Amino acid sequence: MNKLLVALIAGGFATVAAAQTAAPAAAPMAAPATKAEVNKEKAKTVEAATKADVNTTGSTATAAQDKANTAASKAVAKPTTAQKQADAKAATAKGGESSSGGPETAAQAKKDTAASKAVPKATTAEKAADVKGAATPKAATP
Repeated sequence: MNKLLVALIAGGFATVAAAQTAAPAAAPMAAPATKAEVNKEKAKTVEAATKADVNTTGSTATAAQDKANTAASKAVAKPTTAQKQADAKAATAKGGESSSGGPETAAQAKKDTAASKAVPKATTAEKAADVKGAATPKAATP
């Protein structure tokens, strides 16, 4: 049994010693001759990556679309003063799309006011009774 323990301990030490040795050196890479060659290689890589796909979502595509939109908007004639005035009158006329009121709204407001005036107001005694009834919890429960 002692021999077995000695063998295991010796094997553990051998494993630890082997793990601590330096790894074999990798094959050295060929160093580029000059900085200019390195820059040329980088430029080729960037150019290949740039030309690989046509970008339709970046700033270049957006600028091109903006230029086309501007050219199209310049082709449309600007409205004259008479046209602007006619548009303003049409918008505020009865039944215009952007009108926010008119005779119908005023008539409805008069009807609503008359209906609210027809409802009798609460007297001071009724108001006091309402306040007292709300303040007393026993009165609120059946």
